[in-house]
Amino acid sequence: MKRLFACTFLALAVAGFANAEESTFEETNQCTQDIDCQGDLICKNGLCDLPQPQQSPVAKTTTTQKAAPSAPPGVAYQALPINTERAGPFTTQPQGTGTALNYRSRAGVINVMESVVEQAEYTGYVTIERAFTFGPSRYVVVVSTGEGGNACPASTYVLSFDTEAERVDGKQEVKGCSERVEVEAQGNKLLVKKEDGEVTVYNGVVQ
Repeated sequence: MKRLFACTFLALAVAGFANAEESTFEETNQCTQDIDCQGDLICKNGLCDLPQPQQSPVAKTTTTQKAAPSAPPGVAYQALPINTERAGPFTTQPQGTGTALNYRSRAGVINVMESVVEQAEYTGYVTIERAFTFGPSRYVVVVSTGEGGNACPASTYVLSFDTEAERVDGKQEVKGCSERVEVEAQGNKLLVKKEDGEVTVYNGVVQ
């Protein structure tokens, strides 16, 4: 009987001690402001608690726009007169299932279209849409071809030609299949447009 009484008393004592510890913790953990809390704890909803970790700001990627090249002093685009077969030093000539765009170099006549399209022998027609000079040794030529057949009546290319090196040093296709081509010259900038895209030329060089 005494042993049972002793065990009961011990259990009650332990429970009372635990309740006292919990009560003491709650009392010491209560707060009204951050200075009531110890260390790095902050006051949140009347109780001291650990602060939430701050998320590091995501670094924003910055993009820099490439500045347009400046124009050489006193140089501008000059439009060349065009007929059905010639513009400046360039002439068209039927050649099998394609048409050549010829330039007479120091080594002989070269077909410029071989440097513009992959299969120059299958261009169908080649029409010179527009042609410009830029300074004493640079030409910009806009040509349309029939290489796309009925699926694309007019494939249009812009090429720049260096007469000193006697080679094509820039070329791009203008996206779109219509036969309408718009060309606008602004100082050292030449813009060639079709319904689905445009090509920009600076200082007589196709970019």
